Amino acid sequence: MEASGKRYIIYGSRKDVFTFWHLADLHIWNAACDFKKVKQDIQTIKDDPFSFWQGGGDYADYIGFDDKRFDPDCVPENTLVKDMGKLGKKQAEEVRDLFEPIKHKCLGLVEGNHEKQYQRRKDQSDLHAWLCTELGVPNLKYSALFDVVFSRQPTKEPKLFYEIPPKFCNCRTVRFFIHHGAGFAQTPGGKLNRLIQFMQNIDADVYFAGHVHDQVGRRDVTISANEPCTKLIERVKLGVVSGSYLKTYSQGTTSYGEQRGYRPTTLGSATVSIKPQTGEIKGEI
Repeated sequence: MEASGKRYIIYGSRKDVFTFWHLADLHIWNAACDFKKVKQDIQTIKDDPFSFWQGGGDYADYIGFDDKRFDPDCVPENTLVKDMGKLGKKQAEEVRDLFEPIKHKCLGLVEGNHEKQYQRRKDQSDLHAWLCTELGVPNLKYSALFDVVFSRQPTKEPKLFYEIPPKFCNCRTVRFFIHHGAGFAQTPGGKLNRLIQFMQNIDADVYFAGHVHDQVGRRDVTISANEPCTKLIERVKLGVVSGSYLKTYSQGTTSYGEQRGYRPTTLGSATVSIKPQTGEIKGEI
């Protein structure tokens, strides 16, 4: 796990509310990927000055013809035969081009099990690190903690910095924990239990995970006291498991999930909104 430092966001108004997107489990280069929805959400992030994001892994499918999971029925129709000989590079380049318009709003990228397995079995050049370098964003590896520090000062629109900005004044700090996700649970309760384990084991304010291709959320409240221990205070911890952009059931394609009889996928990204002035945190799934 990475202790990935701080991100700084400057903003101008006490009324400002920020939306943080968790783009995970896109699985581009799979015929069942809802690519239209992927591009729609990326455009929303690009157009909204109060939207920022982090990547949750499994951006592409990374499944070649010699992989036991390979199914020619799931290969997009526009895939060239020669592309199968340089699968990792082609898919990583497409992910890079997809994220390019919103790289300046990115808090960092974790890698998923699909990237991890492909790199271990087929490509030792660390495509995930290459992707982060190409985009100029923090490499969160498989899981990470980092702080988002909000600073209110005169500005036309919010801006993200990886280093402390000029005229900085700390108004609010929120700690994020990001993990690709784990487990094979198919029931909502099983998926929620994995999220609860993260929230019990790791100290943070906001938790993002993926992997299970569903959207679930959890809000926990803990009671403590102020520094002189004269007043009770509460701390809210919010966790979300983001959805996926890979359909379980897709017209004209028989996916792995369909063969296993899995539940239909909740498409899109779960989001968390934060109001720096009050510290209010809300999740939307």
